[in-house]
Amino acid sequence: MVEPSRAAERHGQPARPRLEFPILEAFPRVAAEARAYPVTTGVIAICIVNFLLINLVQHQPGLILRGLLSPSAVDIWSGAFWGLATSAFVHVAWWHILFNVWLARDFGHLVEPDLGRRRYIGFVLGAAITSAGWELLTTSTTPVGLSGVVYALFGYTLARRESRPTFRAFLRLSTILWLLGWLVFCIVMTITAAWPIGNAAHIVGLIVGCLAGLAIERPRLRKLSAAGLSFLLISVVASCTYMPWSGIWRARSELRQFTTWQRQAEAGDVRAQAMYGSVLVRWPKERQRGIEWLRRAAQAGDPIGMNGVAWWLATAPEAALRNGVEAVQWAEKQYRVDPTAEAGDTLAAALAEADRWNEAVAIQERAVRDLPLDKSAYAQDFRNRLDLYRRQEKWRERP
Repeated sequence: MVEPSRAAERHGQPARPRLEFPILEAFPRVAAEARAYPVTTGVIAICIVNFLLINLVQHQPGLILRGLLSPSAVDIWSGAFWGLATSAFVHVAWWHILFNVWLARDFGHLVEPDLGRRRYIGFVLGAAITSAGWELLTTSTTPVGLSGVVYALFGYTLARRESRPTFRAFLRLSTILWLLGWLVFCIVMTITAAWPIGNAAHIVGLIVGCLAGLAIERPRLRKLSAAGLSFLLISVVASCTYMPWSGIWRARSELRQFTTWQRQAEAGDVRAQAMYGSVLVRWPKERQRGIEWLRRAAQAGDPIGMNGVAWWLATAPEAALRNGVEAVQWAEKQYRVDPTAEAGDTLAAALAEADRWNEAVAIQERAVRDLPLDKSAYAQDFRNRLDLYRRQEKWRERP
């Protein structure tokens, strides 16, 4: 087989410089592939390195790396626009990266020589940004993984299949039906709530690839294809700046604070752990995890953590989460440090959960008496709980 550079020389064209990869020379086949398809190899290498760093680096460094490469919707609305591109190179599950890398390699070996290196880089980045932007636009979430780019490569190959024998040989009817079937399967899994998948990223990636391929394959459709691509890109700008139909976008200020607490909690900030846990416990599905964060803050001596873990161990609607003995321990510790009416209210709830009714009534009476005037909005709740304890009934938060 004649090397591309020598073939160019024989036809009187300037040869491209031969790319060398010294690190890969120990693996001749890999080195040859890297020289022939440098962009495709680079994309795959970046995905693999990110996957290993995220999964093998323990605790905070891995979490921080993932957060940097795949920022949340709130982070993107706050200016982390690079996430629309970098999130395509992030994979957490082994099967996910295996699936995407396998298809990216096969399609890349077809499309990279067809477009040329520079245009292929633009194609990959454009597909990543557009597919991620439309997932954000339609679901207020950001996807991770190279699937949107893979479907863009599939769309491009499909659009140019008739005029490219190599495309046609690879993209047989069975392969087309398999990829389209997987697309439909993912949509069904999402609709049935069995498995959340970035379907908008897949669909828009496919459209981007088809439009790009048609612009080259059918010159008469070039203006129409350009108009379609422009519309998709303009919509991506909207997804980053203005989404009033999205409740998440409207609540982005509050969510920004929540994500800040989450990031700081995972990095070891004790007060952030208490605040993050205090929010999580309000969601039934996250309540147990919220109690764990509150307990972690309490163990570090944070008063919000001690009060919070004691309250939820005493009043959680789920019996499996309640623990009267531990609740009393944390509530008494907090009350000794800061004997406020609020701390007394928590201690009384814990004592009631432990069936120590006389003590619960006495502490709650003191809490009702000592409640400051500027917190009179809580007075009725305090009195209601006092009535319950007098009847030897326990307080429960709403499910």
